[in-house]
Amino acid sequence: MKALTPELKDKIYKEIKSKLPPEEAASWMKSLEFLQTENGTLEIPLPNDYFRNWYEKHYKELIARTIAEVMGIEPKIIFKIPSDYQGTLFESAAQASGQEPKGSKPPKYIPKEKTPIQTAPRHKPGMLNPKYTFEQFIVGACNRLAHAWSMAVAENPGKAYNPLFIHGAVGLGKTHLLQATCHHILNKHPEYTIHYLSCEGFVNDYISAVRSGGYDAFRNKYRSVDVLVIDDIHFLGAGEKQASQEEFFHTFNTLHNAQKQIILSSDSPPQDIPTLEDRLVSRFKWGQIARLDSPTFETRMAIVKQTAEWMKKAVPDDVCDFIASSVESNIRDLEGALKNVIGFAEANNKPLALSLAKDSLRDLIATSAFPITIPQIQEVISKFFNVKISDLQSKKRVKSISVPRQIGIYLARSLTSLSLEEIGAAFGGKDHSTVMYAVEKIKQRAHKDRQFTATLNQLTKSVKQGG
Repeated sequence: MKALTPELKDKIYKEIKSKLPPEEAASWMKSLEFLQTENGTLEIPLPNDYFRNWYEKHYKELIARTIAEVMGIEPKIIFKIPSDYQGTLFESAAQASGQEPKGSKPPKYIPKEKTPIQTAPRHKPGMLNPKYTFEQFIVGACNRLAHAWSMAVAENPGKAYNPLFIHGAVGLGKTHLLQATCHHILNKHPEYTIHYLSCEGFVNDYISAVRSGGYDAFRNKYRSVDVLVIDDIHFLGAGEKQASQEEFFHTFNTLHNAQKQIILSSDSPPQDIPTLEDRLVSRFKWGQIARLDSPTFETRMAIVKQTAEWMKKAVPDDVCDFIASSVESNIRDLEGALKNVIGFAEANNKPLALSLAKDSLRDLIATSAFPITIPQIQEVISKFFNVKISDLQSKKRVKSISVPRQIGIYLARSLTSLSLEEIGAAFGGKDHSTVMYAVEKIKQRAHKDRQFTATLNQLTKSVKQGG
């Protein structure tokens, strides 16, 4: 790999920023540092697990793709947490709430002497996107109750609904509601300490604390906050995570008994998370369970128009109508479709028009014109793995069949609107908990294995294209 010169770094920064909205680029890309190792790996230093999880989830693919375009070679990127990292996420509650966007950018890497793990300081909510506020959340029939309950919690943390458990499929606005609640609480109670992080961040923090002998500091860090917010709680599972589930149980009890607010999100309701202990399922039901559904056309239309406003782009109504009619899956796909249309227009130096929108989204529309069925998924799985469809529908448990069956279940859950029971019935009469277990197992493997993720993407594409 050729040397990463200052000139190349500048070019990479400019290319990355050009692919993001200006505010987002200023907040999350300005302070990034690339450190090239002897073996050619590019290390990007970040302050903690929360930042690392965020960049892994939201920016790794963009950064890797841009570096590949600039340098002509696919890079190996590692988000690293140096032991000598210095910096804070937010300097004040005002900055965290988005009133001072400049404070929402990651701190620069400044080496310092090693220090022991610190307890949670006040005004440190985690990593909040300044755009994720209640004012920017589009309310519709699909999310009205979840929004109302989140507002109630934001007005009276620890008193209204505790815990608040928000669940729904990918891209429906769970993270937006969680962060909006944090913003509102901080505006009303700037003295509050809020800890916002992913479930994986909590698990990794716990494992690290136990291995380094910092358990007491970890316990104080999580049990002394006013509000604890954990995204994707369904990753609290088995194996090495089992001990962290025990720890979370006691953390939950301590906070709940002290009337401190707990807010959780998941892609499933508590009872459908297969690795969750019954005692935690029971506690998660103590407060309010809020479900997010797929957005209606009216809501999708409002989302497209709001996204256009964020991007400061004038998009004709007929183009907005076309996008809202063509993309029915989730909010994230809607926003992606709009950005695709705008990018296509700018790349070809053409005005935004309905004909251009249809042209740029031709492949998307072609793959979503007809509903996906389980027989269609089973046929693709059968061909790819060279197994019989009848075996996928059987109760056989040999690995050569069980793994393709689990992948089929995962695709059915991701690409259709069928219930857990309907999916289970089509794959050997599995009950809903077995279906959820299969989905989580495939998700966790994809999270760790890039090649497996590529296989899933290939299968998904084949299903959408009709085999």
